[in-house]
Amino acid sequence: MTAQRAREVLGLRAYSTRIHQLCYGNFEPPRRPHGGEIPPVDFVAPCFRPPFGEGSSKTVGDLTRLARILDFVLRKTLLPRTGYRDGSTRIQQWLVAHLISQTPFDLWDLIVSEIEDTISESFRGRRQLPYAHWITLLILRARPLPLPAHLQRELTESDTVFPHYDPRQMLRAHHDLRATPPPSAPCGPVPPPSPRGTRSTAAVPETEEQ
Repeated sequence: MTAQRAREVLGLRAYSTRIHQLCYGNFEPPRRPHGGEIPPVDFVAPCFRPPFGEGSSKTVGDLTRLARILDFVLRKTLLPRTGYRDGSTRIQQWLVAHLISQTPFDLWDLIVSEIEDTISESFRGRRQLPYAHWITLLILRARPLPLPAHLQRELTESDTVFPHYDPRQMLRAHHDLRATPPPSAPCGPVPPPSPRGTRSTAAVPETEEQ
């Protein structure tokens, strides 16, 4: 599928501004969330509460109310982050600043770049990829031939069955399988004690009772 066809299916427009290019330049994936270029102070200043200038704090608590809401939405949709909740990475600052200033950017390029980073990190990374429902939509809309009924049903329902992609799930499943101990053999009935190993109470001397 071409980028043009994907934009048509998702209803996206192509723009010359690319967030990953601004933040990471020509670095090859995987690009680190805490790396990249720092946005200009004048560009991100509307995102933070005044006074704001060079060297000011850029945590989530320093954001304006609107910027904080946008940052929360990004963390749940385009730029999911499971950790670093109180901080703001450079790619997050670039995105929030573009939304606050209403500067158009290429959304499809951002999605593809995040997919590249997630796949490149593979099992070593901690990223999640919540684009399963969009990828499913692209498969359903761009298929060259009709799909079998069972596969069509599976793809149609997968937007809720697979909420996000996390390659570490395979590692955890493999670890759990290896850590599970083998089942123990069932225990049978306990045999009665041997008559040779017991003494009757009549044979106990009186000195032991005192």
